[in-house]
Amino acid sequence: MSWRRIQERAAAQPAVTAIVLYAIVACGAFVAAYYGIFSQFAPYDDEGTLLITLKAFIHGDHLYAEIWSVYGPFYYELFGGIFKLFGIPVTTDASRTIVLLVWIGSSVLFGVTAQRLTGRLALGLTSMIAAFAALGVLANEPMHPQGLCVLLLAVFALAAVSGLGGRVGWSGLLCGALLGALLLTKVNLGIFAIAGTAVAAAVTIEPIYRLRWLRWVLVAAFLVMPVAILSHDLTQSWVRELALLEVLAGLAVLIAARVIRPTRGEDDGGTWRWVLAAIAGFLAAFVVILAIVLLTGPSPSAVYQGVVKDALEIRNFLVVQFIFPAGAALDWAIAAVAAAAIAATVRLSRTDAGRALWTGLVRALVGVVILCSVAHIVPVGLNPPAGNPVVLPMLLAWIVAIPPLTAAEPPFKRFLRALLPLVAIAETLQVYPVAGSQVGIASASFVAVGALCVADGLTDLRAWSEARQGAAVGNLAASTAVLAIALPAVFGLNAIVLAAGDNLHTYRDQPGLDLPGAGLMHLGPPQHEEYDGLVALLHEKHCSTFVGWPSLNSLYLWAGLEAPRPTIPNGWFYAMTEAQQRLAVEELRSSTRPCAIVNEELAAGYLRGEPVPTTPLVEYVRQNFRPAARIGPFEFEVPKPSATDGG
Repeated sequence: MSWRRIQERAAAQPAVTAIVLYAIVACGAFVAAYYGIFSQFAPYDDEGTLLITLKAFIHGDHLYAEIWSVYGPFYYELFGGIFKLFGIPVTTDASRTIVLLVWIGSSVLFGVTAQRLTGRLALGLTSMIAAFAALGVLANEPMHPQGLCVLLLAVFALAAVSGLGGRVGWSGLLCGALLGALLLTKVNLGIFAIAGTAVAAAVTIEPIYRLRWLRWVLVAAFLVMPVAILSHDLTQSWVRELALLEVLAGLAVLIAARVIRPTRGEDDGGTWRWVLAAIAGFLAAFVVILAIVLLTGPSPSAVYQGVVKDALEIRNFLVVQFIFPAGAALDWAIAAVAAAAIAATVRLSRTDAGRALWTGLVRALVGVVILCSVAHIVPVGLNPPAGNPVVLPMLLAWIVAIPPLTAAEPPFKRFLRALLPLVAIAETLQVYPVAGSQVGIASASFVAVGALCVADGLTDLRAWSEARQGAAVGNLAASTAVLAIALPAVFGLNAIVLAAGDNLHTYRDQPGLDLPGAGLMHLGPPQHEEYDGLVALLHEKHCSTFVGWPSLNSLYLWAGLEAPRPTIPNGWFYAMTEAQQRLAVEELRSSTRPCAIVNEELAAGYLRGEPVPTTPLVEYVRQNFRPAARIGPFEFEVPKPSATDGG
């Protein structure tokens, strides 16, 4: 079949073509993700901590009372319900399979969002691949609530963009419900998304924009929010610079958004109805999710203690610096604010749509740069460094708030032009206090922004070519056709094909773990020998349970042992209150033969150079166990008679 005939058939059935192409990309992504996620295991084992809390919740233990957690109840209600409804055992293999589906599903949703926003399949496929590359960080801590947050944000973006199709009320209702679920999964991510949504509505929706006092209160709160969030550590230079970077990036978008401000008395196109529906959806979801968790046993104060107070305490003992070009990033941010002010002023005074060559090229280039940054693709050296996938998108996102001069857009599209960059910039605050996987997750929110920039660039270039007529029109059409193939091909090669080959090679070269519930795992030395050996020792020494220093909670699943109550997180030295530690000590003492597994190297990461605190669980582990064997960095200890009540 000729290439022209293939093109004709694809054009005749656009929906079928899109489904087929998304499916092909998803299959390739599944291969790359499968061999990647099952060939690594993070020593700090957040995965194990989350799985034992899920297992305890499914078995009827009370969340935030008998189960230690700093994450919202929606995570437990959703995944606990899935495990229980389908009778799936809580295992490492099951958790990673779920994460695979979340990872690829979220990528597809981001891609479809970009396609619906721009009307271009090629940008949808490219955005899907960029999101997939960014979300590779989900393999670091499988089953972490951040995966669910990504999925909720992806559905939120698609639901918001779906309002362009005329179902504004349903779009708002769903978006509000998703914001409620996000807030009750990870409070900080929920607050950031709500803040971005509220400010976007205030600067683009006529009934709210008219209330000047409310508009300025919301804008001021949004700009102050980074300083308030980071206030605990403003004594550190990188935190101060991050706060300024956030403020300036948000300010650039708000300045550019002057172009899309509503005019008095205009038809709002249903955006006000969207806001009202979103508020209703948020309240309904919030009440239902809270009611469900309260029915399972915990008190409202226990929920508040876990989801808010204990979550805020994380920054007291676990901080990972956000790496970005100190000084240079702020210079770029100041330049972004200045450029936004100039561009908005020029755009507001401009009436000639025929001279759009340079604006089209700039928009398209900016969009490609954003997508490349998100996907960790570095075609040329960029400053700030491309090793950080967030800084460049933050500083360039304002461009999407200025629509092409030739684009006669409805009010809801203008609302989206503010919503998408503001929510994305707000979500980058999640890199504090721990800038680990959160950096990649934050970058995925910029995918739709990058795609819209490219589409805007093509709109400007089309206006320029039509004004010139002649060969310019045909040349642009040919160039666009080449770009539609080359862009997703380059992204697919880098993020999927090459990654799949590397991951497959690694997976095949490593031996299978061969432990209960982890049969799909392939780990290399020394991890393979260490975990096999620890599970063997737990059985050989007839341990009824164990306590880790710090916790390695996946061993409970692999050894078939029950974890003490309340569940003990990996960084429990500071994460658990003294009251919670006393309860854990009582549970360990009541066990017939508790053991201990000590890894001083891992513990040092949580202690951050500080002396070990004198707390009940610390003293219990130090005084009631003696060394019996050593495997790599792990000291395996058996109980002294004083370790149990029977002793």
